[in-house]
Amino acid sequence: MTARLKTLPSFRIAHMIIRLIALLLVAPACLAQTNESPTTSTPLNDIPALTAQANQGNVDAQLKIADAYLRGSGVTQNDKEGFRWFLMAAEKGNPEAQYAVGSLYAIGRGVSRADVEATKWFLKAAENGNAKAQYNMGVRCAYGRGVPKDDQQAATWFRKSAEQGLAVGQAGLAAGYALGLGIPQDKAEALKWYTKAAEQGLADAQLQVGIIYLNGNGVPENYQQALFWFQKAAAQKNADAEFNLGFMYEHGQGVQLDFSKAVEYYDLGAQHGSANALSNLGGLYQHGTGVPQDLQKATKLYTMAAEKGSFPAQRYLAGAYLTGNGVPKDAVQAAKWMQLAAAHGDAETECNLAILYQKGTGLPQSYEDARAWFQMAAEQGFVTAQHNLGALYGNGQGTTKNLVEAYKWLSLAEQGGYKDTQHALELLKPQMTSEQIVEAQRLADAWNTAHPRQKSR
Repeated sequence: MTARLKTLPSFRIAHMIIRLIALLLVAPACLAQTNESPTTSTPLNDIPALTAQANQGNVDAQLKIADAYLRGSGVTQNDKEGFRWFLMAAEKGNPEAQYAVGSLYAIGRGVSRADVEATKWFLKAAENGNAKAQYNMGVRCAYGRGVPKDDQQAATWFRKSAEQGLAVGQAGLAAGYALGLGIPQDKAEALKWYTKAAEQGLADAQLQVGIIYLNGNGVPENYQQALFWFQKAAAQKNADAEFNLGFMYEHGQGVQLDFSKAVEYYDLGAQHGSANALSNLGGLYQHGTGVPQDLQKATKLYTMAAEKGSFPAQRYLAGAYLTGNGVPKDAVQAAKWMQLAAAHGDAETECNLAILYQKGTGLPQSYEDARAWFQMAAEQGFVTAQHNLGALYGNGQGTTKNLVEAYKWLSLAEQGGYKDTQHALELLKPQMTSEQIVEAQRLADAWNTAHPRQKSR
């Protein structure tokens, strides 16, 4: 029972999946806007007068002098002094100052970075109605920063912020609805709140609205709406929006097929950091689509994308180095990229990595590692891996010999249509008792019940 390494197809179309917007990953480092509710007419550049008023307890003056020290406006920049004055105002209950103190603790400016202290002051400001602090509390509850992770509490704070009209808060609430985090999943509500944020000009929200319409996620597909919102986000140099515009022009979705436009948008997305754009641009150069065919440039683009973590680019490079397609054959390089690609959880790539371990191609031969990777792919229903996993169990390679497990996996592979498995089963049956065969079939049936849909070979 031998394993064969499948030729890896090039991957030119990146998957588009709704994701949490980047602003949800970290608390923003914005400081309070000290001129939103002035209570003193003293000019900002009159530092002595502001200092005198601040020393007398005037909160607005304290905010202004704090801001002056942080910006170095009219005084020598001094973050510690800025923090000190913000803290004075915060301790008097001013929500802008409380938000500023939380921000300074969060980024470690003028004071040592401390998540617990940041959360404490964000909470005070949030409870006092500061929308930015409410958003930050949502972030902190969502990611367990300074507080226990609590999706329901996160959704509550995002809603408070959103209802005050803060765009990032609206996007945070939308993401909660889109993913069912802390609130019931509701695609209509997700679109509603993403749209509110998008209409305020938030590029990440514009991107999400475009993706929803492009994929018909909870709404009818609407390429014109997708195009509209992607263009809005791309005007702000949003790399993912530029990638999606390139995708639409490459495939003629809602626009006339135009490879030159696809190249243009992929190039912009690549310049602005999109690994998907780099990968798809590499695909165009690989096939000479809209540009002169140039395998060397394709490989360069794929490599840049792969180094940014692009699965399709990593998978392409693994296959290219294995076959010498546009690059010199190099088993070590092939194995390197295969390992990185397999980490994304794709069953076919896991299976191919297992075969490299099994054969000792580009890395030390290891039946134990081969079995582990075959197992992962087999559990996803990939029949080539199921066949090869059964073979390892049958031969006792990388694991204790186990005829029942061998028969189970070979049986599953045969049911999935793997052409070499019937002969393998015929070789295995004479070594087994009837009870062992019945048990193996029972295990295979149980696996099928738990995994109703198998992937193709």
